[in-house]
Amino acid sequence: MLRGDRLVGYLQRVPGAAEPSHADLRRQLAEALPEYMIPSQHVWLDRLPLQEHGKVDRRALPEPSAAASTVEYAPPAGPVEEAIAGVWAEVLGVPRVGALDDFFDLGGHSLLATQVAARLRRTPGLERPTSVLDLFQARTVRALAELTAAGSSGEPARLLHELSRPPTGSRLRSYVCVPYGGANAVVYQPLADALPDGHSLYAVAVPGHDIGLAEQTEPLVVTAERCVREILSTIDGPLVIYGHCGPGGALAVEIARRLEAAGRDLDAVYVGGIFPFARPVRGLAGRLSRLRLRERLRGDRVYANWLQGMGADLGALDEEQRRFLIRAMRHDAEAAEDYFTDLMHQRVTRLRAPIVCVVGQWDPGTDYYQERYREWHFLTGTTALVVLAEAGHYFAKFRASELAEILTGVDRRLDRPVPPADPDASWQLAAVSTHDTASPAVGPQPGMRRFTAVAAGQIVSATGSALTGFAVPLWTYLDTGSLLRFALFSVLAQVPGIVVAPLAGAIVDRSDRRRAMIAGDAAALVAIAAFAALHWTDTLAAWHVYAFVGWLSVALTFQRLAYLSAVPQLVPKRYLGHANGMVQLTGGVAQFVVPLTAVGLIATVGLGGILLIDLASYLFVLTVLALTRFPHTMARRRRESMATEIAGGLRYTVRHRGIRAMVLFFAAFNLFLAPLFLLLSPLVLAFAPLGAVAQVALAGGIGAVLGGLTITVWGGPRHRRMRGMLLATFGFAAAGLLAGLRPSVAVVAAGALGMSLSLSIINGIWLTIIQTKVPQRLHGRVIALNMVIALSTLPIGQALVAPALVPHAEPLLRAEGPLASTVGVVLGVGPGRGIGLLYAVLALCIAVVVAIALRVRTLARFDDEVPDAPPDDLIGLKAWNDRAAARGAAPRPREDIHGQ
Repeated sequence: MLRGDRLVGYLQRVPGAAEPSHADLRRQLAEALPEYMIPSQHVWLDRLPLQEHGKVDRRALPEPSAAASTVEYAPPAGPVEEAIAGVWAEVLGVPRVGALDDFFDLGGHSLLATQVAARLRRTPGLERPTSVLDLFQARTVRALAELTAAGSSGEPARLLHELSRPPTGSRLRSYVCVPYGGANAVVYQPLADALPDGHSLYAVAVPGHDIGLAEQTEPLVVTAERCVREILSTIDGPLVIYGHCGPGGALAVEIARRLEAAGRDLDAVYVGGIFPFARPVRGLAGRLSRLRLRERLRGDRVYANWLQGMGADLGALDEEQRRFLIRAMRHDAEAAEDYFTDLMHQRVTRLRAPIVCVVGQWDPGTDYYQERYREWHFLTGTTALVVLAEAGHYFAKFRASELAEILTGVDRRLDRPVPPADPDASWQLAAVSTHDTASPAVGPQPGMRRFTAVAAGQIVSATGSALTGFAVPLWTYLDTGSLLRFALFSVLAQVPGIVVAPLAGAIVDRSDRRRAMIAGDAAALVAIAAFAALHWTDTLAAWHVYAFVGWLSVALTFQRLAYLSAVPQLVPKRYLGHANGMVQLTGGVAQFVVPLTAVGLIATVGLGGILLIDLASYLFVLTVLALTRFPHTMARRRRESMATEIAGGLRYTVRHRGIRAMVLFFAAFNLFLAPLFLLLSPLVLAFAPLGAVAQVALAGGIGAVLGGLTITVWGGPRHRRMRGMLLATFGFAAAGLLAGLRPSVAVVAAGALGMSLSLSIINGIWLTIIQTKVPQRLHGRVIALNMVIALSTLPIGQALVAPALVPHAEPLLRAEGPLASTVGVVLGVGPGRGIGLLYAVLALCIAVVVAIALRVRTLARFDDEVPDAPPDDLIGLKAWNDRAAARGAAPRPREDIHGQ
């Protein structure tokens, strides 16, 4: 089990049997397990503590003592050995380290090696900086001291390092492997250990990636040229290039291009977890992408949370090491995108070698792999796809044995028929495409212009609908003064869409996206036309409004899901990240435009004019859709239906007490949150003209944007995330109290800004909790359940709490009301002050909910007792093994092109 940053193994003694040493155990386990799964410490027990149901009682397991050395103690000799031994002892948590002690036998591993390299870099008196790789090659204090004392030759360090064992016979093949963004060459040690005899692995030590070395990063093409020179001068025989993730894939491609240009033949180029990606270069999208606003604003902690959510192990790194890794990763990602952008907009000489894409089935970074592997045809005549069942993004580390099978065999069989899919295979060759067999592009093709045209139509119609959705409840309240109707309209604008979303998602996934969008827009157009006709003929009844708002909620749900699903179909998938950013940006702009425009239009052209504008917007979008043909490419499709996600999220939440408590907290919080946002317009209209509603709504939009920017730059707390989220909820309560404090537009606007800002921060921290505490492949399930349960209390707060309490609160703060001389001194008296009192009461209720949460052990100790999620690839590996055990599947022979 994980103890702090170390994996500890607990073993039960067998009476009369000898206990193997820690080093012997490590050697035995290394024959069956990859390095990351080998415990760094072992604890022997007479009996493992068990719970009543027979499972191991983890809380009763003792803390491990320091690992004992397996060699006779030899004191460090000289200041260099003493300095190294001191750093080792501090990092490994042992009382002393001898000159001949092995770093890994004392419990060291790759992450601790990173800490050692970082500390030795700050240690004075060393002639030569120590890299992480040095610790793998010089494993004792004395060997490392000798390496350090040798000093530097003054020449550029070598980039290629052989990690595999020397072959016992002739060398059959060599592999040059480029690490993923921010990583160093050591990440390929598990793959090197998994390769069969005669296969040699050379890992590339990319400059600027080793925290122990004071190196500067260098341009990708410079690193590629240095690697090529070393390969040509030192590596003979058959050769394969492998690169993982975007940065590793970009450098691997450039090395391959330069090797072939120099006349060196390659057996194959393998790329893992990556397809070509680029930024738009023309038009508005090109200008926006060149600014890289999102990347410039996004803080290091946001990247760390994202990486941890993807399965990267960052828990053992201190702040300096995390900052070093993240900044290297950011540099690499930008360089890789620039490289592919330039490469894909020039005429290139195709590689003679095939490009084989290796992807994890559950890696979100390689979605649409069924068609995207063919994108490599811009660089090669033959490309193939290999899929690792249940794998995530970091399969190079966690599925090294299977990756070794793939690298040593797949490219030799690309001229054979692709075998049929085998559910018992842990990996398989899924497809091969050549220029001779690839189908020529027919029909409309994805393009930024096509996407921009459809997106413009959707923006216009969404803005028209938002105007109507904002104006109708407000117009009704101004016309009738009924808070109950106002609340019911708000509920009907949300609940039908929420209820129908699972069904709508299933229908959209099985439908032509263009037709689904047209159907949703046409349904909305019919509803608006009917509502407008009733309004213009003065025959509008209350039930008409209820029916209209509910119908529009359902129609817009279908339209929105179909549009979001169609974005990958419309845009070249290499630009998909930028296209999604544009969709989010336009949605954020509407937060500012709609309130101001709606209030101004109500005052000038009235509700009839707004409905006419909305009708025109839908006629426009339907015209755009009628004239635009959609490409026959893959659209977004859910991996699981929403109903399945919710059911899976429920099972996960029920089994995990901390997540369950968090869901219940949000359900209670939303019950009191909903009336605070609902009553903003009635609160303002009680003492100010209609234009003030727009000012308050604008302040709320500004608060939401400021909160989003805060989370983007800050990234949330690093450790005390739950406590930070609860304290931010206190901030929300304070802002709610402020909003009701005085009958002043400025005060209410400040409260609205504070509530929206706090809510954005709360939601941002909540998302980081999901990213770090829940395995990546389960994010969708847990988020779906959280949304359903939390949103289920919003309508209760809107339809029941607000209408029920306001009629009782208003009389209390009239000029001669019972609270006029006490509470009225603070909140004021007169129309709307009862709503102000309700704001104070609801804010107090939220503060009480937070105070109780801080006293509940499950939430108060959440950050300490809920462990970070294990890497997604480990979850996938367990899922695969469980499936294989259930089927009783036997290992398949290597010759089958399927993995075992």
